[in-house]
Parts: sequence; structure tokens; C-alpha cells
Amino acid sequence: MSTLDIERNVEFLLGQIQLNHRPAFEKLYRATSSRLYALILRIVSDQDEAADALQETYLKVWRHTDHYRADLGSAWGWLCQIARNTALDRVRKKQRSIEVDLEEFDSILNTLEADHPDLVDVSDLNRCLKRIKQDTQKALILSYVYGLSHSELTQYMDAPLGTLKAWVRRGLLELRKCMKV
Repeated sequence: MSTLDIERNVEFLLGQIQLNHRPAFEKLYRATSSRLYALILRIVSDQDEAADALQETYLKVWRHTDHYRADLGSAWGWLCQIARNTALDRVRKKQRSIEVDLEEFDSILNTLEADHPDLVDVSDLNRCLKRIKQDTQKALILSYVYGLSHSELTQYMDAPLGTLKAWVRRGLLELRKCMKV
């Protein structure tokens, strides 16, 4: 199917969806979902997250088809914009939810020290962590305290995967060296 055919088909189906024609919505989904999924996946870089964003996109399309205006742009462009905005909103929301608060981390360490004094000397760990460069420290805390994967770290810290792996490894080596002294 050519791009022009897709555009005409999408525009026709959106007109039908505005009349609450459910079969038209199903046809729209079948005709466009794989392309929109690929677009969303490039933004969120996670298959489950992309599937959720795709579902949210079609929910917005169903609820707000009346907002589509042919005089402002193509129907396909309107769908892509909704998908793109939905994906970007999810990425932003995820980044906000992972804010690292080093004071909060200090409080976690203090609680750990009070509850388990027989474990590693938490004050030494805290002292050693503070000696490490801030980016390395942040990567370690996000990885080991907050449980972020390497791919999540790359998105959050906006740094290449190799750099993040090096920061985490270097941070662990520096911690080990500092804790032995």
C-alpha cells in the first residue's frame, strides 16, 4: 500500500471513527499499528513500554478523533504526532520518577547502619562514596540502590552505554579500594 493510499485510508477511517464506528477503528488499528509501534519503540527503547504507549495512543485516537482537522495536516501525520507525544510523555514521566536524591541515600545508609551495625561499616561506605566523582557515584546509586539496568541508565543519564559501564566498574573498584584501607 502506497503512502498516498495509507493517507486516504486513514483519513476515511478517522471520519468513520468520529461517528463511533467501531469496525473502522479496528481497521485503522490493523492498518497502522505496526508502523506506529515501530515509531514508538524508537523513542522508548523498550518493547513492553512501547506496547503500552501504543495502546494509550489508540485510546487517545478513539476519544479525541474530533480534534483531527484535515486543513491543519494529514491524518497519518496526526496519528504519528499522537504516538510520538505519548511516547515522549512516558519517557519524561519515567525520568522524573527516578530522581536521585543523595540526601535520601544518606538517610537510607543511616537507617541501614542503625538497624544492622554488624554489616559493613556504613559510615565508611558513605565516606568512600563521597570520594567518587559525582557521575560515577550517581551511576552506582541508580544501579545498585534503585535497581536500574544499564539501558535504563543510558536513558536517564544521557550517556553512552560503554561510558556508564565504565563508570559503574570504576566506582566499584574505587569503593573496594577505599573500603580496604
